[in-house]
Amino acid sequence: MRVDWVHPSWRDLVIESLAANPEERRSFLRATGVDGAAVALSTEGGRSGERVRPLLKEDADWDALGDGLHHLCADLDEEDATRLLEVLAAAGDDAEVRALSELVLRRLGWSGKAISVDAIGAWAALSAKLDPRPQPPAVAMTWLELEPSHAPQTPEEMERMADWLRLAELLTARAPELIEGLGFPQRYEAVLEAFATQTPRDEPPAERDLRIESLARLALLDASLAGPAMNECIALGFEAAEPVAEPPLAAGNRFPIERVLSDL
Repeated sequence: MRVDWVHPSWRDLVIESLAANPEERRSFLRATGVDGAAVALSTEGGRSGERVRPLLKEDADWDALGDGLHHLCADLDEEDATRLLEVLAAAGDDAEVRALSELVLRRLGWSGKAISVDAIGAWAALSAKLDPRPQPPAVAMTWLELEPSHAPQTPEEMERMADWLRLAELLTARAPELIEGLGFPQRYEAVLEAFATQTPRDEPPAERDLRIESLARLALLDASLAGPAMNECIALGFEAAEPVAEPPLAAGNRFPIERVLSDL
């Protein structure tokens, strides 16, 4: 059955009410948080996907959002700042969005600062749309904080290894000259070979899944270890997919199937 009308949610009604009142929507944009910015810059919203940037109808609305983001950046922690960069990266590359992106990257003040791999990824994705690109964060400092001295042996070391390989993947794609200057992968061959070939089989599911993901990433990053890394990745994947045998019931709790069958 075809449905041509969907009842509006309370969220749709609030957005429509704001959109219809210039004074109210600009007041909202000047006080916006990350979620409010996401709504303002959203496309394909509404009851049937027809809503595009519902709160940005005039130049004055863009100015109000710029004022709001200028003040917002001063109060954001790194996680919320990363979310904001992702919102902007997904918002398109027209002149208004580029202006907001430049403002936010400048206000965050990440140039020369060590930040997380997620934050570096969000920064790289957004800054790639700008010309000239802003000064980057201190990627080398983040690299040194994550750099392993041996194959991971604890959950914490496994998490650091996973972040380190994610950063290596990001730099390989976005800054190959930098990853080459850091000596990856040649400088780390002993650590990487141990990681690719010495895989524990008793890790909890969360660490095992992280190891599988990291081995697959290593196989793409280091051609000399692609074979063993992918072999271990596949082997762990098969083991993870195997059904876990249920423990046998105690003798007193067993259902007497044989006796029931013999009574038929």
